[in-house]
Amino acid sequence: MSQPALAKALQSQPLRAEPTTALFSQGRHPLRDGRVEATAATRDTSAHAEQQTRPEESQPELTRLRSFHSFEDMTVAEALLAHLEAEQVDAVFGIPGGNIAPLVQALRRQSRIRFIIGSHEGGSAFMADGYARATGKLGVCAVTAGPGATNAMTGVASAHLDQVPVLTISGQVSTERFGLGAIQESTDEGGINTGEMFRHCTASSTTVVDAKSFPRLLERALKTAHAVPHGAVHVSIPTNIARQKLAKVSVPTAPGAWKSTLPAAPASEVYTAFELLRHAKRPLVYLGSGAREALESRGAEFAALVRRYCLPVATSLRGKGLFSEEDPLSLGVLGIAGSKRAEQYLREGVDVLLVLGSRLGEWATKSFSPLFETAHTVIQVDATPSVIGQFLQVELPIVADVGSVVAGLVEFGHGAAPGNEAHVRERRQHLNALNLAHRSAADVLPEDGPLKPQHVMEELNPHLHAHTDLYVDMGNCTGWATHCLRITPPARVFYPCGLSSMGWSMGAVIGGKVGRPENTAIALTGDGSFLMNGTELVTAVRYGVGAVYIVLNDNYLGMVNHGEHAQSGGEYALDDPYFSLGDPDLVKFSESLGARAYEVTRPGQLAELLPEVLQRADEERRPQVLVCRIDYREVPPYGDRFAAVASTPKED
Repeated sequence: MSQPALAKALQSQPLRAEPTTALFSQGRHPLRDGRVEATAATRDTSAHAEQQTRPEESQPELTRLRSFHSFEDMTVAEALLAHLEAEQVDAVFGIPGGNIAPLVQALRRQSRIRFIIGSHEGGSAFMADGYARATGKLGVCAVTAGPGATNAMTGVASAHLDQVPVLTISGQVSTERFGLGAIQESTDEGGINTGEMFRHCTASSTTVVDAKSFPRLLERALKTAHAVPHGAVHVSIPTNIARQKLAKVSVPTAPGAWKSTLPAAPASEVYTAFELLRHAKRPLVYLGSGAREALESRGAEFAALVRRYCLPVATSLRGKGLFSEEDPLSLGVLGIAGSKRAEQYLREGVDVLLVLGSRLGEWATKSFSPLFETAHTVIQVDATPSVIGQFLQVELPIVADVGSVVAGLVEFGHGAAPGNEAHVRERRQHLNALNLAHRSAADVLPEDGPLKPQHVMEELNPHLHAHTDLYVDMGNCTGWATHCLRITPPARVFYPCGLSSMGWSMGAVIGGKVGRPENTAIALTGDGSFLMNGTELVTAVRYGVGAVYIVLNDNYLGMVNHGEHAQSGGEYALDDPYFSLGDPDLVKFSESLGARAYEVTRPGQLAELLPEVLQRADEERRPQVLVCRIDYREVPPYGDRFAAVASTPKED
């Protein structure tokens, strides 16, 4: 539809007063280039609403005031735990050490918050990350000074880049020893300043040098972690400060006291977005991980909306499963290792692209594919202004809570009809044809011969039921899961895309299972990632965490191996031992750490084992490891990524 025609269509549709006044803050914000103007209707509607609504009828409910509980004669370490308890945190992950001893001792003196001691600080940070993703609460990691802090840094950075609220507490030598070169001193004067190091990979990093300032600095860190967008924060506490007494400490009595919220999107912006979608010939709704909270609460209403108007839905990798991939309107993942039908739909042209909660980074854009640039009109909704328009030119930027936009679209869609019924019929026929072609083109997997990663995905998929959380590591397993698995909510899948950290799932699945013990927690990982952090199995055994690990075992650093093979034009053979892992026995390794382990070598075997393994994991409260011996020659769905990494920079 041309812009003048669309503008005429927008102006011809009066805004409805009820959703405008009930759901959104008033404001005028047409498309930034002025081509679409709906403000006159908005003004008319606002005036009409004011005339028709009596003051006594429009009074909102009173906001519940924040309340506090006061504690007296409490150490700094105890005050920290009181704040964590107010946040409903019931587990802290980390490794003890001399310079964090006051906090560890405070943890030992109480029973409400468990201290889960990992085998490595990096794994403990991954656990805190997984806990936060699974529960929506604050994840907490506690480590000692010096190497304890530096070891944790990768996990903390990974959480921060994925906008996960994680608080890291690191120890520090006593302040009177600053500058003396004390063991594990973490200052500029006598060691490595870990506070400054964390400043570059968190939303905030501070060192407490006065006990009286601790409550204020901690509250600031908690507010920052819970800000929009969420992020990781770091607080370093010297041992003498941690032991000092505070005369009075005030702690919120209700959880979520420090959480911030964005204002709702202006009604004019949401209405413009709705009308653009309603009148579009080839619309596309693209869901990123920033839409997770909105769709977990209003997923059914959103699904009804897109079905009413036949709006195709694609997701980013981190948004996978927010909309059922079994729905006929689902195009699957659009991005690296994504769906061919999603790519084909985009290639054929999109006139209105609505992006909900995606930064449109490399994973989400198929290595910044120029196909996205063909979208005629782009609407991008995000909580962070700086990410809007960083890849695509955006005609309608909406900086707001994604949930308010979803709610508004649902409300506006209740009574309106599609702008063009012929377009809806045409889209529905086209999507049916795409889905049919996709199913027809799917490879038929052999029932005999070597086990392929596609077999593993096919046999895993039926077990991703409503109460399953899947933690997918980085490597070839990422591509296979993205390309082959079909996720339907409320099943959830999590990826560490921000830093793309290998070994993440080994800790994250433990933290997730600790936080949500009623859920089935599965880690999907490669053998390279498994060897990086596989020792965290002993942590799961020690604390009775019944997580399930599925390991794609091809005895290679597979993503690197296939990437180099593709980039070199076959100069380096896939069976070249350069990237080999040395063929370790991962079953015996797992068993030596106390896990129950199984070797899967043939198609159909995983399907036979999984029902029993999943049941044992919960009944025995013991980690279960399925080592799947896959064919190392199977090429992962990373063609565009390999090409992007191998591309030669353009000369000026």
